[in-house]
Amino acid sequence: MSEMKAIGVSDFMEKGYESLQEREKEHRDAIHDMFRDRTFHGIHQNTTWQLHRYGINCKLSGSIYAVSEITGAIPLIHGPAGCAFHQRLTPRKIYAPISDMPCTNLEEKATIYGGEEELRSKIIETYHRYHPDLIAVLPACVSGLVGDDLQGIIAEIDLPCDLLHVPCEGFAHRSRQSLDFMMKEHLKAWKDPTIFPFREIRGCGHMEVMLTIVDQLMEEQDVVEHSVNIETFGGRRTFGYARQLEETKKLFASMGITVQTSLLSCTVDELKRAPAAELNIVGRGLRWAEQMEKEFGTKHLIRRRFFYSGLDGTDRFLMEMASKLGMDGAVEEVVLREKNRALEELEKYGTIFANYDFALFMQGFFFTPHSVQEYPVDYNIPLKYLCLDTRRLKEHNVSDETIEGIIKQTGELLDEWDIDVELVLNPTLGELSDVAKKVDYVLGRRNTALLYEQAGINVLDTSIGIHSSPFGFDGKVEFAMNLLREMRRDHTKRNTIVSRLNYDETYYPMLADSTSLAAREMWSGMWCMRGGGDGNDGDCGYGGSGVGRRPKQWQES
Repeated sequence: MSEMKAIGVSDFMEKGYESLQEREKEHRDAIHDMFRDRTFHGIHQNTTWQLHRYGINCKLSGSIYAVSEITGAIPLIHGPAGCAFHQRLTPRKIYAPISDMPCTNLEEKATIYGGEEELRSKIIETYHRYHPDLIAVLPACVSGLVGDDLQGIIAEIDLPCDLLHVPCEGFAHRSRQSLDFMMKEHLKAWKDPTIFPFREIRGCGHMEVMLTIVDQLMEEQDVVEHSVNIETFGGRRTFGYARQLEETKKLFASMGITVQTSLLSCTVDELKRAPAAELNIVGRGLRWAEQMEKEFGTKHLIRRRFFYSGLDGTDRFLMEMASKLGMDGAVEEVVLREKNRALEELEKYGTIFANYDFALFMQGFFFTPHSVQEYPVDYNIPLKYLCLDTRRLKEHNVSDETIEGIIKQTGELLDEWDIDVELVLNPTLGELSDVAKKVDYVLGRRNTALLYEQAGINVLDTSIGIHSSPFGFDGKVEFAMNLLREMRRDHTKRNTIVSRLNYDETYYPMLADSTSLAAREMWSGMWCMRGGGDGNDGDCGYGGSGVGRRPKQWQES
C-alpha cells in the first residue's frame, strides 16, 4: 500500500469525522446479531442455502418459518413425525431451531383411513399446552394426498384462540420454469422499470401464509390516514431488524407517515388490524397485497429493490410512497434534508475509497446491474473489475438465452451509465486470484469465503452492512462505515480447519467428491424434469382451489 493511501485512512480519523469506534458502539447490538448470524450459519451462510436447495425445500418449510415470525402463533404440522423432525431446523436460521411445533404424527393407518381424528385431538392438546393466540394448521404431503377436511375440522372446534388452515402441501410446488420466466421479466425491467410486471419466486410457503391471513384472519377497520404496513421477511430472526424498524418509523414519522404494523413480525391482534393502514409496502410477494386491496381496499406499493437502489432510488421510493398516500408536496423538504445529510457523510468515506482500486464479485441469482451502479455513484468506489458468476443459474433451469440476456444487458447498462469496468464472466479461482493481484481490495459477500482463503484472496465482506436501514438513507452511510471498518481490519491469513477441506469451486460449500456432486447432479436433473405449470400460468404449478373461508378469490385476481 502506498504512503498516500495509508495517509488517507488516518487523515479521515484525525480530522474529527465520526470515529468508527463510536458508530460501532451505537450499533453494537446490530453488529452482534450480524456476526452471530454469520458464525452460526456454519460455513459462511452457504450451508443453509444447501439445505434449502437440496434438503428442506418445500412449502411446508417456508410456511413454518413464516408462522413462527408471528408473536403468539404456533405452527401445527398435520403429517408424519419425520416432517416435523426435519422442519424444526429451518434453513433460514440454522442456529434457531423451532422447538414449539406440535405434530399429529400420522402413521400408516391414518394414511389409509384419514387423520382427521388425530388433527382434532392435537388442536385441542396444542391449545391447552401452549395457550397461543393463533394455531396455524400446516398440512404435509401425506395429509394433502389423503384429503382430510381441515377446514371442516377447524370450523367445528371452539377454542379461545384463532385457528387457520394454510394450504402448504409440499408436492404443490412451483413450476420448474418459474425462475427462468421471472428472470426474463426482470431483464425487461432493468432498462425500463415502468413496464415491470411484478413476478415472484413462488413455492416457498411464505405466500400461502400471507394469503391465508388476509382471507381468514384480517378484519375490516377504519382506515388511519397516512399509515402503512411494511412486509418483512425474516423479521425478528434477521440481524438488526429491531433497530431497522425503529429507524424506519422515525424517518416515516418525520414525513407525517405512521407505520401500522410490519407483516409478519407482529402480534396476532396487529395482523387483524392491518386493514387500518392506507398503504401496504410490498417487499416479497404481490398476490397477498392484491387480495388485501380486493377485500379491504388497501392500496399497495411494490418496493422493487433494483429500481429503488442507491440514494436516488431511495429518494424515488419515498416520493412515490408519499404520492400513493396523497401527500405530494408535503414530504420533499424532509426527504431532501435526509438525502443531503447522507451525501455529506458519504463524501467523507468516498474521499478515502477513491484512493484504492476495487474488484466486485457477484453471483447471478439475485444480481442486477443497478446494484453495481451504487458502488461508483454513491460511494465513489473505483471499480476496475466486475466478476459475474452465472453458473448457479443453470441448475435452477434458467435457459442459456436468459443468461446471455443478463450478460448482454449488464454490459449495455454499464456503458450507458459510463461505468468503466472490465467484465469477467464465471471466473475460476485462479482467474479471480489474478484479478485480486491487480487491485487493492475484492468486494464480495460471504458466499465463497473459504475458497478465497485457500487461494490467498482477501475479500471485504459487503454482506455485513448491505441490509441496514432498507427504507432510508442511513443504511447507505452505515454500509460505507462497515466497509471502511473491514478495510482497516487485520486480514491476516487464517488456517482454520474448515478452510482445509477440498471444496468444489462451482457448488461451494459442497465438497469436491464424486458422491456429493453426483447427488447434486441427480437433484438438478429431477428438478428440470418435474411437471407443473409453464411458469406463465395463473398458479405457476400450484393447483388447488383457494386458501380457506373465501376459496378461489385470490387465484382469480
